[in-house]
Amino acid sequence: MRLVLGLLMTLSACTAYEYEEEVFLEVDGSGRLRVSGSSEAIGTVLPLTRVNVETVRDHFDEPQVELDSVRETKRDGRSFIHVQARFSDWNRLCKHPAFSERHCRLVIGPDVLEIESTIPGPRSPGHAPADPEAPIVFRFHFPSTVAFHNSQNKIERGNIVRWQRSIGEHIAREPLVIQARFEKRSVLEASAVILIAALCLVALAVTGATVLMIRKGKQQLESDASRRGTQARK
Repeated sequence: MRLVLGLLMTLSACTAYEYEEEVFLEVDGSGRLRVSGSSEAIGTVLPLTRVNVETVRDHFDEPQVELDSVRETKRDGRSFIHVQARFSDWNRLCKHPAFSERHCRLVIGPDVLEIESTIPGPRSPGHAPADPEAPIVFRFHFPSTVAFHNSQNKIERGNIVRWQRSIGEHIAREPLVIQARFEKRSVLEASAVILIAALCLVALAVTGATVLMIRKGKQQLESDASRRGTQARK
């Protein structure tokens, strides 16, 4: 699992996002969280005045999450911080200090789940990146079919939705509103149902073909026996 997350981090780094927040959500509200960004962007998106590995680790080290790793890399001489964590309840995660300024919730209904998150601009720009066009992204990996989302981007690979804007738009304090609805039945469960249904159809087809073959063979044997009896009487 960590190898997969590491690969995803490497691939994402190729796109050179200034800040990237990625959620791998399950239908029960649990999931995994990955945050990656320059120290300047993290200090602008998250309520941190000083950003380094120690302060970020202390900031995320709360009961709502289980930290897997916090590490630092360098890109073009700049510091980038990467966080990987797990959570058991999205609504509890919404109360984490890192997201305390957001309006955030997950509503679990009988058939669908609805997620909402409003990400406000910073109280102060802090040490924002020099390039106001530098992109920041919030990406959700949903566990099932996405019925609705308000992103301007298309659904990727069937169940991934990306909300993106520039650091300049974020600093302008325009809130980013994230909304999505997705089915309660997971992709794995839906695939299992389809596979079982397909196997049942195959089994029915094989059974039907077998019954027809036995019936045809029985009729052929009766016909042969009748013909032999007729020949014997002659």
